Amino acid sequence: MIAYNKTWLRNIALVKKAKRWCAQNLLNDEQYAATILKYPSNFYSPNLFVKIGLFLFTWIAISATLGVYALMFSSAFDSPAALPVTAVLYALASVALLEIFIKNSRIYHSGTDEALLYSGLVATGIALAGLFNYDIETQGRALPYALLLLPFLFAAVLRYADRLVAFFLSLFCYAIFFLLVMKIGAMAKLIMPFAFMILSLAFYFKARQMKHQDRFFFWKDCIVVFECVALLVFYISGNYYVIRESSIEFFEMSLKPGQDIPLAFIFYIFTAVVPLVYVFYGLKKKNKILLWIGLILIAAAVLTFKYYFSLGHPEITLTSAGIIMILVAYVSIKYLKKPKYGITFEEEADEDNFLKTNAEALLVAQSFSRGAAEQPDRGPEFGGGQSGGGGAGGGF
Repeated sequence: MIAYNKTWLRNIALVKKAKRWCAQNLLNDEQYAATILKYPSNFYSPNLFVKIGLFLFTWIAISATLGVYALMFSSAFDSPAALPVTAVLYALASVALLEIFIKNSRIYHSGTDEALLYSGLVATGIALAGLFNYDIETQGRALPYALLLLPFLFAAVLRYADRLVAFFLSLFCYAIFFLLVMKIGAMAKLIMPFAFMILSLAFYFKARQMKHQDRFFFWKDCIVVFECVALLVFYISGNYYVIRESSIEFFEMSLKPGQDIPLAFIFYIFTAVVPLVYVFYGLKKKNKILLWIGLILIAAAVLTFKYYFSLGHPEITLTSAGIIMILVAYVSIKYLKKPKYGITFEEEADEDNFLKTNAEALLVAQSFSRGAAEQPDRGPEFGGGQSGGGGAGGGF
């Protein structure tokens, strides 16, 4: 099902866990080095800068290939079927090359596979748009187009477990749901926020359930993306700014100066309280996703209220907000110097910090130690001269 070697993927996870345990002094250096040797991974997965370079190089190669193709078959592009046919051929070629590279070059999130995957999906979208004469401005065709493209995104996530594709898959799910609810008519503007909240809660709890099941192990990162998107959309669905502006944009609600939307007080409370609930449960459950998203949404809530209830003199407002944030940060750092309820300001000993300082040295040391241990001591070896004798060769 998944394109990458499953054993190597599990080995990566095992080694990552071993790094964390070693950083927490649950394993010693020798045990960690032995884990690396026992659970190898032969993927080619370079560092971030090389990955970016390979990604850009692949896109340049793709652009050059398409340019040559366009020059060779320029006369054929007068036909309306030329673009869809070209997009279909290109999508098939991208997927074929991607499969070949994964199998033969053993690439894994190297930049090249992402570029081929994304370009293939873009070509698929263009092909579907051309085949069905889709225009973004055409009324009534957005839903069929989204439904047609959705299986391709789902198959890409299932096959390649890419987080960016998972992000767009989740957005397409919400877009399709939005278009379906819009078909209800006038009732849609009343139930839309609450319908999105219910859907987001369903997505979130289902993602939380799937994340802890072993059969979804290879898609854990993609499930985390769905979890984050569900938390964000749940808040956006009840944010006062979003409700007010979307009511004007999509439902043609006309508001006079000083007039407010229906049930405004509910959305005011929702905008202010939900980020605090995220932070509270993030701290209580030691859930980093909830905590970080809650902190980000606190800023969004402040900006929302600032937009509609300005106190004037923005320089004073910004200065006051900066002073308050500095004071809160200082007090929090002082308070959390010693762990409180499992939370501390001290840097966590995780696998990334440990890897920066120890992993390479341990791996090299272990390799040399194994080589030395396996090499029998045969004493001095004389002879072997090849250029005039007298020990001129590699040994003496």
